[in-house]
Amino acid sequence: MEVVFSFDTEDYVDPVSNDALKGLAESHTRHGVPACFGLVGEKARFIRNCGRHDVIEAVSRHEVGYHSDHHFMQPDYDYEHVFTPEYMERESWDRGVARLISEESQGIHDVTEIFGARPVTWLRTYGDWAPQYLAAFERLGIGVFAYGPPFHILDPQPIWYCNQLIIANPRMSYESNLHREDMTAEEKLEGHRRAFLKHLESGTERLGIVTHPTRFISDIWWEEPNWWDGIVPAPPRERWIAPPHFTEEKIKELLWIADEFIAFVGGLGEVECKTFRQFWETRRPAPGWMGLDAVRQVAGQIRIMGTPCAVEIEGGTYLSPAEAFGVFVFALANPAAERIPIRTMFGPTEEPHDTPVDRDAPHDDFLADCRHLELRLRDAARVPHLITTCIGAVGPGAFLLAMANALLADENDAVPVRTTENMPPPLHDGDYDTLASRAPCSYIQKRGELDFARTIRHSQLQYWSVKPA
Repeated sequence: MEVVFSFDTEDYVDPVSNDALKGLAESHTRHGVPACFGLVGEKARFIRNCGRHDVIEAVSRHEVGYHSDHHFMQPDYDYEHVFTPEYMERESWDRGVARLISEESQGIHDVTEIFGARPVTWLRTYGDWAPQYLAAFERLGIGVFAYGPPFHILDPQPIWYCNQLIIANPRMSYESNLHREDMTAEEKLEGHRRAFLKHLESGTERLGIVTHPTRFISDIWWEEPNWWDGIVPAPPRERWIAPPHFTEEKIKELLWIADEFIAFVGGLGEVECKTFRQFWETRRPAPGWMGLDAVRQVAGQIRIMGTPCAVEIEGGTYLSPAEAFGVFVFALANPAAERIPIRTMFGPTEEPHDTPVDRDAPHDDFLADCRHLELRLRDAARVPHLITTCIGAVGPGAFLLAMANALLADENDAVPVRTTENMPPPLHDGDYDTLASRAPCSYIQKRGELDFARTIRHSQLQYWSVKPA
């Protein structure tokens, strides 16, 4: 069984949390068990500003991931100070992504500068399965989305979604009973061992062990005294306070439990402990090119399917429906090209056009439409929700299938354009329903007036970017 230890490392209020972080990192080093510490940007700056070079050194022996710049708060006062998922819901796709890139780039820069390694993994925070987050982090060079979006949180098979490698699996948290007063330290440790062995014996392929260093110093979340209840507005930073924390003896006891559990897991021969960076190093995409014959093979598969879908190509890799769309447009817009690039593409960011169509397009006019569309793709790098063609407005599904027909037709043959589904078939039954039922940040938002309908639809439309990894 593969095991990934990961730590949402976020408390930038209480200096005592730095000691817990150091203790956990040193336990993993001592027992030879790698871990991923997902640093909030402000936490990294907090550690540095506290002068804790010893903590930086201890954590740097493991994978340093990323966990957002301020843990769902938006501190840049050039903007309205608002809860992040609310901003994503209200604003357009482009405005949301632009704001995230602007603010998250600072956190990634600082984590890189302070810890000496640029993160490749993003540990999910509260509202961050919204696809705008994935798109922004992909543009900032983050390759791995750990824990997964709601339609893919238990399946150990890695996939691509929004051009990020999704590493998901069943999870357990050994902080779940750390704070129980009716159990001794030995009983808590034994409970963790039993829970782990249950996964091992039941054949769990990969298990994520997820926890928070701040939970080893207090049974109250670090945000709670400052902004937890109201979310925003938060009080000025100079008025932030740390919640009451455990005694030094209690903290040592909880860290002892973790240390013993890490040693237990690391000592099992049936267990391989890994980091998210290791998955990235074996699956990171290389610049891709296809010959025209290979493009036509993809076109043949999509024509048989009759709908946007992921397609396997040589080497056991796949094209997402969005990538296939980009490949087809380039090939038809540049008929003399011997090599066609496989480009990073997102799905539509507006509701796809779905007016029925049943017409044939003149071949040369259709190629002219593809040349015009190619210029749009260079700027937007996403599947358009509507394509204006020589025969009228067409949805992306119909245009994809029409391009497949054009690639397989004899020169100068008219191109049949027919009504086609605009959405790819799901990898798992019920994926679209799952996305519709799981609003971002539902378990942290306490006001309840937002239903996130726009964000949910964005997450469904980005299924165009899904493919097996």
